[in-house]
Amino acid sequence: MRTVSSFPTPVQRDTKGWAYCPICTHIVEAQVVVSGKRIATKPGQKCPRCSSSLEPASVVRYETAA
Repeated sequence: MRTVSSFPTPVQRDTKGWAYCPICTHIVEAQVVVSGKRIATKPGQKCPRCSSSLEPASVVRYETAA
C-alpha cells in the first residue's frame, strides 16, 4: 500500500499567459503557474490596467512549447 508522501509531486513551471481580471473585466497579460493539470496566476501580481490583484483571475490562455 502506498502512502500519500510516496506519490510524485507535479513539477511547477512559470510561463506567459493571459488572465481575465474580474475587476476591470479585461483580458490582461500575466505570469501563469502550471502545476500538473492546475493552471493559476502567479501570486502577488497586479492588473496593469486597474492595479487590482490577479490572484482570483481566471486564466484564459497560456503559451506552451510545441
